[in-house]
Amino acid sequence: VNLAYGLSQKYKTALVDLDPQAHSGDIYKPVSEVKYTVKELFTNSKIDIKQVLIPAYVGEDRLEHLDVIHSNILFAKAAEQVSSRIHREKILHHHIRHLAYDYLIADCPPNLGVITVNAIYMADVILIPVNYDKGALDGMADLLETVKEVKESNNASYFIVRNMFDARNKQTNVYIDGELEPFRENLLKTCIRRTEALNQSRIAGEPIFTYDPQSNGVLDYKALIKELVSHG
Repeated sequence: VNLAYGLSQKYKTALVDLDPQAHSGDIYKPVSEVKYTVKELFTNSKIDIKQVLIPAYVGEDRLEHLDVIHSNILFAKAAEQVSSRIHREKILHHHIRHLAYDYLIADCPPNLGVITVNAIYMADVILIPVNYDKGALDGMADLLETVKEVKESNNASYFIVRNMFDARNKQTNVYIDGELEPFRENLLKTCIRRTEALNQSRIAGEPIFTYDPQSNGVLDYKALIKELVSHG
């Protein structure tokens, strides 16, 4: 949500909500009903993707340079039905390859099923957020192995961003940073700090940029975006 908003301030950006829970898309939903969602991209190979791209709104305000492909809970069942198709990992790539955006952000579900595999296949860069707890590290090895298999390469481009950093938790921070040391070449310098404003913005259903423009959350996301853009 925040990465897409921040990028759209300078670049033409699209957010693809691939999570059937649809949280990121809901924040940018227009008042009118969304007719087509990402489900149609997986079930109808002939659909024009321009029908699925919806201008983003925060409240009643339209965002000029951000479009969204929304999701819904029915997407999970549709994704299961395509699991046996040939080239199932290329479905999303087939639809988005001709889009003219500077940046396209895909928000993935927390699993390594066919939806996430589609996102990995189409992505130029994989961004892996890691929270400051041991559980966040457990699935990273499986994710990186999946990335190698889908990309058919040991050199797939990925970055790790440390999330929910709290300077007061010194022992936890030392442990997590030590565990991430083998990945230092792929570890971004930017940390997203744990802030109450970020929690409140999620509750309010707004990006942090509009909810609290002066917050540390905005500073951190601006730094993250600057670092990502610098990597090309």
